[in-house]
Amino acid sequence: MILSGERRPGSKLRQQELAAQFGVAQGVIREALLELQAFGLVETVDRRGMFVTELNQARLLEAFEVREMHEALAARLCCERATRAQIRQLTELAEEIYQLARNQDFSKMGSLDRNLHTQLIQLSGNRMLVRLAENYRVLGKFVRAERDPSVVRDEHIGILRAIEDGRVDDAERLMRLHVAAARLVVEKHFATRGFQPDWVV
Repeated sequence: MILSGERRPGSKLRQQELAAQFGVAQGVIREALLELQAFGLVETVDRRGMFVTELNQARLLEAFEVREMHEALAARLCCERATRAQIRQLTELAEEIYQLARNQDFSKMGSLDRNLHTQLIQLSGNRMLVRLAENYRVLGKFVRAERDPSVVRDEHIGILRAIEDGRVDDAERLMRLHVAAARLVVEKHFATRGFQPDWVV
């Protein structure tokens, strides 16, 4: 409802009303709202209740800054914990992402790109890192970094090869550069076209 625009930014979220609408207990709604708050979609205002968050470019760019650090650490940890078979699967996924971009299927391309990054975080084996990544994952779906698909593919492959070879410093550095490049493109997009959140499936 929030992502579709049915619940507008700044609108109040009343637990009793939502519980009646969905036919569940208020405790279920309370837990759901707390989870949405962790995702950055809902915020609490002292003594007033919970409201739909006003998304802006600063908030989304903050998510990229956190991603840069977290995913670089994940790539480093993957050097010790990911198997060759898992890296091969991710390499095939990187090639599929590239082909989808060439075919201009940008919706599926974006979904698989996020999936590749999510899998790397999971393969890091660090449960805290996985949980922290979940907190900003949704915000990444509001923008699409429009980059040259061949450059993105080369970056993905470079990261995966560094992980497969156990080159921890290279894996960390390349992932940081990869996420930073996406952030710079999004910043340029905001500077030239303004902030227009675009929900990406």
